[in-house]
Amino acid sequence: MIRGLLLVAALGGATASDDAKDLAKALLGRTPGKPETCVSPSRVGAPQVIGDHTLLYRDGSRMWRNDLPDGCPGLDDDAIVVTEVYGGQLCRNDQFYTLERTGSTIPGPRCRLGSFVPWDKRR
Repeated sequence: MIRGLLLVAALGGATASDDAKDLAKALLGRTPGKPETCVSPSRVGAPQVIGDHTLLYRDGSRMWRNDLPDGCPGLDDDAIVVTEVYGGQLCRNDQFYTLERTGSTIPGPRCRLGSFVPWDKRR
């Protein structure tokens, strides 16, 4: 089994109201598909953080929405998301933590990913 860390920068909103607007804007004109357990980390870019419960990953024209099973303290627009990847895929229940961009090496609490729901543009 391949084990490694995936370090990605997180981008996103700052307040609950902004979070809702950011999520609506990102998913505008898209419809959800069937949830999937895993995605390839080589195909998705850095996550866009929407509050402390949602991550959005882009895969070309597809958007993957990941609603975390629990809130993740420290997850905000200034966080660096460090994801532990097992078996070469990013999967539901994989853990991640955050680091502050200010250079702190103290990791935030461990958080779990939810299912990955594809959102595709309407035809």
